[in-house]
Amino acid sequence: MNAPGRSLTRTVFAFAWSAILIGLITLLMLEVVLRVIGFSRTILYEPDSLIGWSGRPGAEGIYRDEGRAEIGMSSAGVRDRERTVAKPRDVWRVAVLGDSFTEALQVAEDKRFTSVMEGLLTKCDAGEGRRAEVLNFGVSGFGTAQEYLLLKDRVLSYAPDVIVLAFLPGNDITDNVRALDQSLASRPYVTLNGSGQLAWDRSFEDSPSFRIKSSAIFRAVLLASDFSRVIQGAFFVHDKWRMKRTAEAGKKTSKQIEQGLSDGQYAPPRTLEWQQAWKITEKLIEKMNSLTTHSGARFLLVTLSSGIQVQPDAKRSAEAAARLGVADLFYADDRLQAFAVQKKIEVVSLARPLAEYARRENVFLHGFPETTLGSGHWNEKGHQAAGELIARYLCRRPASGKAPDPAPS
Repeated sequence: MNAPGRSLTRTVFAFAWSAILIGLITLLMLEVVLRVIGFSRTILYEPDSLIGWSGRPGAEGIYRDEGRAEIGMSSAGVRDRERTVAKPRDVWRVAVLGDSFTEALQVAEDKRFTSVMEGLLTKCDAGEGRRAEVLNFGVSGFGTAQEYLLLKDRVLSYAPDVIVLAFLPGNDITDNVRALDQSLASRPYVTLNGSGQLAWDRSFEDSPSFRIKSSAIFRAVLLASDFSRVIQGAFFVHDKWRMKRTAEAGKKTSKQIEQGLSDGQYAPPRTLEWQQAWKITEKLIEKMNSLTTHSGARFLLVTLSSGIQVQPDAKRSAEAAARLGVADLFYADDRLQAFAVQKKIEVVSLARPLAEYARRENVFLHGFPETTLGSGHWNEKGHQAAGELIARYLCRRPASGKAPDPAPS
């Protein structure tokens, strides 16, 4: 006769194994269902102890959140074709740093403004007999602090002749400062010490979430996600939850003319946090310029647009400005232009010429029919127009501070 304790143990084990079996069958069925309905969401990024996150080398997939495009990460972890670190003798290199507008998951790789630039720079012989290469180092969600670290630690090793910082006022300023960042991202931030100098806040490295993401187990999960729709679905649900929290936080602190962008860009800084954020951002741009010129390369600051600035209907932009209590929507653009000229930094401001182009041609440069036209990231027309403007400036090799023509052809 079996002892009661042994019988109970067998019952518990039988129950556990049954639960595990049912769980496995459920997961298998869910995997089949997700494949049948065509769900696929490649995990494009992995934790990076220097800059918070970077692209997963070799990751491939289809991006569908806004627009639709095939995505492929290079062995260097950026959305670009394979490049040699050593620059060929016959090549003139332009390296572009930026965030999601530069990485441009929403459009095909050959439609991004960096690709448009490469074609036009080759035609105008900007490299003076050398073949033009435009390297795309854009990473979605990045701020200027991360771009500075990326430039210093990795990009300069490619020996670029020109560094372009594609700066999005809508969130690049807030992304640099913990107090203003609503993205819940694990990233390095910057503060000002007592003497007004930059000091790095790298506390993200010690956060539980980043430690988990940096673990061998998590990296194994990332690898398994390439083969499992269930794991991809779990990441998808988590991302949607995080985006919802971010949007809710934005609604509490701002009228949010555009989701994901701060309305603070459209007016002089009204809080101590914004004053600090501007000082930090400007110091970072100065440091990037100094680092670039010290390496023997040329630095160009390019300020990008938000959708509300470049509406084909000027009345919508004016109404947004009125709701915010500002004269127009170009405060950040004008401030950065004046700052760059004062510091003898080359600068191209895109918002005004893109607005003129959108109104003249009656086209939306931001947004997609599947989501919202006039808001969000650049569409193909926006990338084409922006690429033309930047290339035109570089083709003419003007003196520092000279602005490009007012609109693309």
